[in-house]
Parts: sequence; C-alpha cells; structure tokens
Amino acid sequence: MADGSSPSAAAGYPLLVQRSNAGSPAMAFSLSDGKTHDDVSLPEMHSSTYLQTPQGWVLVLSSSSAPEMSTFLLDPRDGRKVGLPPLDESELPTARKCVLSDNAPDAGAGVVVLSLQGPAVWFCRVGGERWSTHTYDMGYFSLPVEYRAPKKRHLFDVAGVGGRFYFCEDKDFSLGTLDFTGDGEVALVAVSVPGIDDIFPSPDSSGIAATYLVESRGDLYLAAVVFLGFRAEGPPHKFSVYRMDFSAAGPAWRRTADIGGDRAFVLGGGGGGNFGASCSASGCGVRANCLYWFNSFSPDDYNLHVLSVGDGGVETVAPPPFEHASCVHKPFWLVPTTNNTA
Repeated sequence: MADGSSPSAAAGYPLLVQRSNAGSPAMAFSLSDGKTHDDVSLPEMHSSTYLQTPQGWVLVLSSSSAPEMSTFLLDPRDGRKVGLPPLDESELPTARKCVLSDNAPDAGAGVVVLSLQGPAVWFCRVGGERWSTHTYDMGYFSLPVEYRAPKKRHLFDVAGVGGRFYFCEDKDFSLGTLDFTGDGEVALVAVSVPGIDDIFPSPDSSGIAATYLVESRGDLYLAAVVFLGFRAEGPPHKFSVYRMDFSAAGPAWRRTADIGGDRAFVLGGGGGGNFGASCSASGCGVRANCLYWFNSFSPDDYNLHVLSVGDGGVETVAPPPFEHASCVHKPFWLVPTTNNTA
C-alpha cells in the first residue's frame, strides 16, 4: 500500500528502495511501518551513481555528466558526508558493490568497490589521496562443457569486520581475507576453517544456495537461503545461519539459532548481489532474530520473506511491496548507519 508521504526517521529504516527506470530512487517500502512510500526524499542520490553499503553509508560517485559532484560517503538519513578521492563511474563495471572495513568511516577506514563481473577491486582509505585498482587470481569457474569460454572466478560475498575485509568462497564456504598492503598491493589470504556440510538437506541434494556474509556487532555471520532444483522462486526450501568462531581452538563456522538477541538481518535485493546487513530490531521496529530476505535471483519474483532463525518459520509479506511496479531495477536495501541506530 502507498500513502504518498516521504520516508523519514518516523517511517524508519531499513528501507527497500525501488529505483525508477532512470536509476533515481522512486519509492520505498519501510519495514517498520509496513508501508510503501511514493516519494523518496534522497536528493543527493538523484542524477548520481550511488552504491549502498552494509554499514548504511552510500558511496556517491563522480560522473562526467555532473563534474561538480565529488566522490563521497553519504548518510542518507541526515545528509552527513565524508569526502573521498574522486572515482568516476565510467571506470567501474556495470555490476559492482561497495563495502566499508568499519562501521564508522573514520580516518584510515577502508572503502572497497568490487566488480561482480570479474576479478577486480578498487580501494581507498578515508583521508587518502587516491583510489588504487587491483586484480587477483582465484582460478576459473567449473562450467558445463557447453560454455566454450572459461570464466575467471571472482568475489561475491565480502564483509568488513574490525577493520578487515573477509570473503567467503562460493564453492566450499571457506573463508579468506582481502588485505591491502602499504605498498599498494592486494592479497587474498586463506583462513583455515572446516567446510560446512549441512547447508543442503543432504549430500545428494542439488539446488541453489544464496549466501550472505554479514557483520553484526563485531561478529561475522554466514546466512544461506536454499532452493532445491534450479528455480529460485517462492519461499525458500530451507535456510540456516552460521557464526564464525575465532576462538583459540581454531576458526570454525558454528550453526546458530540466535543472531544476537536484538538483531535482524536484511538480505538480498538489487544494487550489489549478495547484500547482507545487520540492524537493531528494537531501534528499527522489526522482529528480532529474523532474516528479511528479498529474492534477487528471479527477475519475476518481487516477494519479501521473513525467515525466523529461532524456529525456522517462513512468512511472505503480503501484498508484495512493489507488486505493481514496472521497473527494470531490483529494489535495494538502505539500512541505518550505526550513529542512527539504537
């Protein structure tokens, strides 16, 4: 349902934002009030290229069509800006995502833009003078024989925890760090962890597992949403959440039924595949210990699902937030920054 008012602090984040076909924010669904708002007051994001982050800040990029616009991080709730070295959108691939190394973009914090089309990253630090461009080598995807051209593997799941960037391998859910050295080099460093063997119902199961790395209050989580077969539509068949245990006994993924009491995760959507972020449930007016998952895999599925981590329950929000929207872009999440969250 739409009420025509602009989302504000009263309406509450997280917001699921639908772009217009021109790319500017057009309408937003607020989790806290359950309403779709027709007028999104995000002026800094109109006529600009922007990338949302799991930390709530939005990276606004320089553009040749708007030369007066610098590159900066924006808090869309209060308009605060943190300046960055210029990065022109024309330098980046069409599919990309942005992650910060820390919740607060203080001096020295890392900002990374990942290509979702190949093994390339762009990196800078808050207070730094320039962006650096890097490539890396993860080998090749294992593709059916009908794919004649080999395709290089690249990163999808990346999260910033305590000043470091962690990534998860999609084939075996192993963990690694993306490290940027002082001499401008990048290194992918493996973290020795046992694999996860219970994401699918059985070892013989075949299907699709959508995975999401999420930082929450200094902890690292992996959420997996599973469809059996090869059609990712409707409610998922199962889901599970794992917390990374960095104890002295050796890092390991531990399955959990509790993501931290007063926390909720928002997952999926467009604007940078495998998006996952954490927010305060009481501060945002949402249900604690739940995953709010928007299907980003099926082009025809605009359903928002609420997945209860404690009891495994699955609910579908009805009616779908954007059931009558005719846009080419999938909606994306905007979450509150830590300074705007209880």
